[in-house]
Amino acid sequence: MNQHLNREKLNELLQAEQVDQLTPAQLEAFVLTEKEIHTFAPDGICQTDPRNGDRIVYNSARARRPHDNKAETTGDNGIQAEKACRICDGLTTRVVDVAELSEGFTFINKNLFPIFYPESNVKYHVQSNLPVMGNLVHGVHFLQWTSSYHERDWHNMPQADRIIVLQRMAALESKLLEESGGYVSIIKNYGQLVGGSLTHGHQQIGASNILPNRIRQDQVYMTEHDETFNDYMLRENPQVLLIKDYGPAVLLTPYFMRRPFDMQLILKDNTKSHLFDLSEDELAAVADGWQDAIRIMLTIMPQIGRETAYNVTTHNTDGAGLYFEFLPYTQEMGGFEHLGLYLCQGNPSAAAEMARKTLERYE
Repeated sequence: MNQHLNREKLNELLQAEQVDQLTPAQLEAFVLTEKEIHTFAPDGICQTDPRNGDRIVYNSARARRPHDNKAETTGDNGIQAEKACRICDGLTTRVVDVAELSEGFTFINKNLFPIFYPESNVKYHVQSNLPVMGNLVHGVHFLQWTSSYHERDWHNMPQADRIIVLQRMAALESKLLEESGGYVSIIKNYGQLVGGSLTHGHQQIGASNILPNRIRQDQVYMTEHDETFNDYMLRENPQVLLIKDYGPAVLLTPYFMRRPFDMQLILKDNTKSHLFDLSEDELAAVADGWQDAIRIMLTIMPQIGRETAYNVTTHNTDGAGLYFEFLPYTQEMGGFEHLGLYLCQGNPSAAAEMARKTLERYE
């Protein structure tokens, strides 16, 4: 069954056609007036680990998120019934952005189980008789659904569609940074093992007053070394670890690969810090790099006996370059890793070679 969200259902959810036409205040108001989101609002508290600067935010309600990617037993005939998709059925929050694709559309809505919320949920602590401890957090949390068609995602969509998805992501990034002075985080989770709860392909975009620690570290690197991490990697990462060159960007295996098949997509222009800074050629390079990296992970993980699960993180901060990390769940964390000593069950050169050979199948 080719599940998808149709236009009729979309129109019932539509609050705005494009985020470009909204103000940041209107986006916040849309979140605050959606009563279901308030039910699952986070605690609004952040703590910082004094040893390394890691930020920890709290939301107990996220444990109640619905999952459609948990393994289920098959029926008497040995066939597992296809699961209904909440997104395709329109059982989701209101939509604030939509753009047509060659087939279907991409759209952005509000996360029902947000990490960030416009108001600190102090009421939760009062009702629970808990002290309010930590720094207050406020912000918004959105989901971008790559395609209205359930089986479409970065690995099997044409370049023109992928560029449109990036353009809408960039439009939201720009809008959330407008007048805010905060920080925008863009990630993708795929698979239950790494925090993905719904199989319908999507990205998460969150904005808050909290600076993620990895972004802070990018800034610190720039300050201490007077160059971006991008510049360093383009100069120092061995050529044998290059997976593919797209012109404005390169996909590579980092020489310090922590887990087999970790990859980075690095923009060559170190003056670009956000998606909305990118030219058409750079957007095309990012769109192709995302597709190739995800194709590599989707292909290799079953071959090595791993359940397909990965994260994508976006490193976007003023003056410190723009790059993306692709992190497949190819190996568990152990005690040494929690001490900061990573034991990688793979070799960077062999991983890069296997990644290149995987892409040859799609040429």
